[in-house]
Amino acid sequence: MIEYEDYGTATWRYWQKIRNEAGARGSFRDRPPLRVRARVVFERDGAVGVDGTATRLGFDGAIFVEIKDRRMQTIGVWLPPDDVWWPGQ
Repeated sequence: MIEYEDYGTATWRYWQKIRNEAGARGSFRDRPPLRVRARVVFERDGAVGVDGTATRLGFDGAIFVEIKDRRMQTIGVWLPPDDVWWPGQ
């Protein structure tokens, strides 16, 4: 697992494509945000478990997870439901 000292500063030097991204989609927010653990497959670092907050659910079941990680160009990513876990699941 790759670890960086500072995840807060996002600059183009650290950005990586996300290989398991589900892509943008129509969504709805039917419940409060939920703390989750997500499996994100980065272009160079491979599969990594990352903590985040699930804020939206796609009509097809995909989950939008807000993640603070310097490797990401955006505030979050749409992931398949099999790549997102939460307490009690």
